[in-house]
Amino acid sequence: MTTAPPCSFFARGACRNGDACRFSHVLPGTAPPTAAAAVPASAPAAAPVVVSAADDGAFDDVRKMIEENRRKNEAKRAAQSVRNAEITAAFEGVSVSGPPAPQPPPPPQAAAPVAPAEAPPPVVVSLPAGAPVFSIDVECVASGVQHHDRAVGSIALVDGDAAPKLHLLVRQEGPVASYLTPLTGLTAERCEAEGVPLQEALATLRANLPPAAILVGQNINKDVEWLGLVEGEDYAMQVDLAALLKVWNPRFGKHTYFGQDHYAAAWLGAEAARADGEAHDALTDATVSMRLFRAYT
Repeated sequence: MTTAPPCSFFARGACRNGDACRFSHVLPGTAPPTAAAAVPASAPAAAPVVVSAADDGAFDDVRKMIEENRRKNEAKRAAQSVRNAEITAAFEGVSVSGPPAPQPPPPPQAAAPVAPAEAPPPVVVSLPAGAPVFSIDVECVASGVQHHDRAVGSIALVDGDAAPKLHLLVRQEGPVASYLTPLTGLTAERCEAEGVPLQEALATLRANLPPAAILVGQNINKDVEWLGLVEGEDYAMQVDLAALLKVWNPRFGKHTYFGQDHYAAAWLGAEAARADGEAHDALTDATVSMRLFRAYT
């Protein structure tokens, strides 16, 4: 016969089920009473187990604690439900209670269009009456490996009617890193066979250039620098075609500068511009410069 586990409440004298309890009312360490000894004939009847009000009060505290926890949990769930509703309403742009949900800031306003800068008036060249006009051009060889290592290789001078006055090759007396043939058309053989010393070439140039001359050319200031000419002594003034033929760009509000080949194709026609890959030539460049100047003036 299987023995039921002992009743923990009976051990404390607090079991309210009495004989109907499904747990054993035999205290640990004691033997269960036999049928004969359970109710001896001469023994008085056992007094019934009575649970006092004080014993029942211990369970009232437990019930109160359970009830209190239940109420707290219900309050938390209610508060969380309200919070979830507020979050959902904020995303939908609807406020459940309180002030309206904040709205995203308006997109930034596009800046008012800036009026394009007004183009400056075109350059007007006023030449002294009867002043002789010449175009001058220089091609250089590389005397070193740096970009500024240059030596005069050829000189060309063209008059106001675009007629050639001089075309001199210069025999190099110092070291030459490169004749830059693809750009200048110069070779060591040509300069050695046809060239003259630089000082002789400069003396010939000054002999054909009157002090009252007006020099014209593309970025001519660099040519004048290479030749060592002095304004007011070797010539009167200079006109840079790059500054004269610049084009106003309304989009950027400034001038755009082009190379001489571009100006020649636009002003004189495609036949006046160099073909792709064609080397420069001092005489040809000086002639085109004078034609451009006359077309502008």
